[in-house]
Amino acid sequence: MKINLRIGDCLYEPVSDNTGEIKNIIDHPDGKLVKIRWRREGQLHHDTEHFHSKLVKCIKKGEMQYTPKANP
Repeated sequence: MKINLRIGDCLYEPVSDNTGEIKNIIDHPDGKLVKIRWRREGQLHHDTEHFHSKLVKCIKKGEMQYTPKANP
């Protein structure tokens, strides 16, 4: 299963009940850096940055659920 993360894709982290949207993907000397804006109902949003390879591993292990952005 190949996962191709793109801007606008959604992530869900069941452990913390956070829903996130990929806001930016930046080329970094150590790999691609993915910026995610997390939202949790009733709380302020917060941003995190993770390496692409780490996110893909978390999705494959089932630690996060991934929903690609629908193409219009």
